[in-house]
Amino acid sequence: MLIDLDVVPAERERVRATRPVAYVVVAVAALALLLLGGSAVLPRGAGVVEVLKADGTGLSAGLLTTEATYIVRADGQIEATPLCAGCPAWSAQITTGQRLRMGDGGTLVVDENEAGVVTFLDARTGAVLWSRSGFPIVELVGGRVAEWSPDDGMLRLRELRTGRLFWQRPAEAFVGDDKRVVLLDEGRAAVYAADSGRELTGWRDLGVRGELRFFSPGTAAAQIVGERLIVFDAQQVAAFRLDGLQGEWLTPVVSPFGMAACGGGLLCAIGFEGLTVLDPASGKVRWRGPQWRTLAGGRVLTDENGRSARVDVATGRIEHDFGRGRPIDHLLFYPEGNRTTLVGADDGRVRGVIPRVTPDACQTAGDLLSCLRYDLTVTVWRIKP
Repeated sequence: MLIDLDVVPAERERVRATRPVAYVVVAVAALALLLLGGSAVLPRGAGVVEVLKADGTGLSAGLLTTEATYIVRADGQIEATPLCAGCPAWSAQITTGQRLRMGDGGTLVVDENEAGVVTFLDARTGAVLWSRSGFPIVELVGGRVAEWSPDDGMLRLRELRTGRLFWQRPAEAFVGDDKRVVLLDEGRAAVYAADSGRELTGWRDLGVRGELRFFSPGTAAAQIVGERLIVFDAQQVAAFRLDGLQGEWLTPVVSPFGMAACGGGLLCAIGFEGLTVLDPASGKVRWRGPQWRTLAGGRVLTDENGRSARVDVATGRIEHDFGRGRPIDHLLFYPEGNRTTLVGADDGRVRGVIPRVTPDACQTAGDLLSCLRYDLTVTVWRIKP
């Protein structure tokens, strides 16, 4: 989760210089220097190239990959538009959804809709592989599907492409990674192997003051970070070794709503009181930044006024102040007038200029950028090195 903490859309467009070329280049460079306080230099060959423009009318969910852009529409039409020769190109009719994800083996997962149906499709052909109804909550865990049913409170691990059941256990909530699934129930937890369902650690009382805060049925305020289970509520963050669920530390943190591993192997908590950076081994607070509100890419922070910076997470020292730029993956967006300047978060250099877009309607994949634009088109650009 982005902490925002990890998220998620995208868009880009080519700027075609007419005449006079020299004045266009100077104008773009001047704009970049104005936005970035003179810190960015337009490198040779900078720019973006438009790869595709598609109809975005009625879009309810979209996904960009290096091979295709996938669009789900409000009427349940889902389309794959290729971005290379021989890449996926198809259209299918399903139940619409607000979330579209890619699982292992090229499996598309469409969920979050009023019908309470999850649909699994072959990403290359568009064939519907299987589906589940009854408003299940599904997450991709270790190449499998973890499906929690609100009807019977049962967690089921299924094969991603067929829906074949591997194992099931009752639980109120769960979190998982590639190897393990942790079941949670009223302050207790148990750990199971994701592949076989073998019990690794039986039910243990975590002994955390207060109650686990459930954001929604099936999901809890808990995350697996490395070899630890991190549990948090409105006042504290606690860590438990996954091997045995022995408590390691408990640290007061006000109102965290997301946790994530961040630069240098540290643990970042983002909440309504800002950022708290913890040592995952001891729980000791390294530093706090009450002004920071979101974290992207493990190192780019954005404050309450919309200013972003690349930060040394170990110390809190600002390495590069980006000003009022909105980070999306490895890029920062600077909307100004009818255009948006793109800047690399790694080096602060201008990558190019595209028509004005809303950064939250954009996503990236490799060297590609995709955005749903104001004219209801989905445009894909290739960012030149």
